[in-house]
Amino acid sequence: MTIHVPPPATTFSERVQRVRSPGGLEAWLVEDHTLPILSVQFGFRGGPVLDPPDRAGAARMLADLLTEGAGPLEGGAFRRALGDQAIRLSFSIWSDTLRGELKTLSRNAERAFELLGFALRAPLLAPDDVARIRGAVASEVRAALSQPDKVAGRAFAARGFEGHPYARPANGDLASLERIERVDLVALHARMVSRGNLRVAVVGAIGPEALGAALDRAFAELPPEAVAPTPATVLGGLGDRVVTRLELPQSTIRFGRPGIPRTDPDFAAAMVVNQCLGGGDLSSRLFRAVREQRGLCYSVRSMLQLADGASTLVGTTATRNDRAAEALGVIQDEIHRLSREGLAAEEIDRAKGYLLGSHKLRLDTSPAIAALMLQLQLDGREPDWLDTRNRCIAAVSPADGRRAAERLLGDGGLLVAVAGDPEGL
Repeated sequence: MTIHVPPPATTFSERVQRVRSPGGLEAWLVEDHTLPILSVQFGFRGGPVLDPPDRAGAARMLADLLTEGAGPLEGGAFRRALGDQAIRLSFSIWSDTLRGELKTLSRNAERAFELLGFALRAPLLAPDDVARIRGAVASEVRAALSQPDKVAGRAFAARGFEGHPYARPANGDLASLERIERVDLVALHARMVSRGNLRVAVVGAIGPEALGAALDRAFAELPPEAVAPTPATVLGGLGDRVVTRLELPQSTIRFGRPGIPRTDPDFAAAMVVNQCLGGGDLSSRLFRAVREQRGLCYSVRSMLQLADGASTLVGTTATRNDRAAEALGVIQDEIHRLSREGLAAEEIDRAKGYLLGSHKLRLDTSPAIAALMLQLQLDGREPDWLDTRNRCIAAVSPADGRRAAERLLGDGGLLVAVAGDPEGL
């Protein structure tokens, strides 16, 4: 069966306007006056990779502190100013970025962008707030010490990316958090929150001229410098088994190997291969072999994790301690078989259908569309990527799948991190 993707009446790229402000700032805009609402997504390159080596968690603390008072408004007054006009503003960290989300009624856009500008240009970073946020993040870190998925994930990254910023926990650890002082946060803010690092995406009821003025209100006074790209790296430790003993009835297993970069010609085929191996539906090879045929787990899945410095195939499952070795053996056998034999045409068609349909379902809200546009900019892609993506996936052939499977899965070697009390590992 051949999957054809008919051209839409209006392509995604035709809906995107590139807006340039009087001050030279650029944003991607999808103008939509259906509702009087604006959804704004923005990101600054850097994030946790810019944490000082002995102060992991600094970017996370900075993200939490940006809404704790800024400009002329102390913390309580700043939050009240947001609440008085139903403005939602939040910040979060990703592997290579500090990201923000602003949502407001169109009539309040001027005030919303003014408050956003305060948060970005002049966060107070008051000592009492720094201490309080440090304590809150430390509480999360303590709780994570007994959460097997978090424990396995941290061990996986620490071994797989040893010597690279990706090896450090984004939230830090108890020792690194104690070292973070206000001066460290001020320095990190100055380095990261700049026009050179900025990308912006907007969906909603605003025109290009009004958006240009709003962009300058929020971002024009930021410094111009940009940080260097994240250093490239590749997941290491293939063949290693890192076990962290926890007194739990189950073991959580994280496994992985190097992936195929998003810029590689075989990336679309790699997406199809991963979908067949352990993607999000119930027909994947790992789901059938590990759960349906043997009852070893409740769920098992794999995914391509994409960061600026690395692409990684990562999978995860949880199973009884006495069956952990068996479950891992089945996973490895399926990876070897897929790498050696490739995929049947029926499997490829089913995976392509899922990838094409599920992606459209993810774009059902203005924030989701804005988030996609932001990610495209951070990835260095053009607005027409969403249109070409679907055509590339639809064009994947069995020969493409076989080639991508050989490249993605190779000899089947895996880095494995386990949290629990597994027998035989």
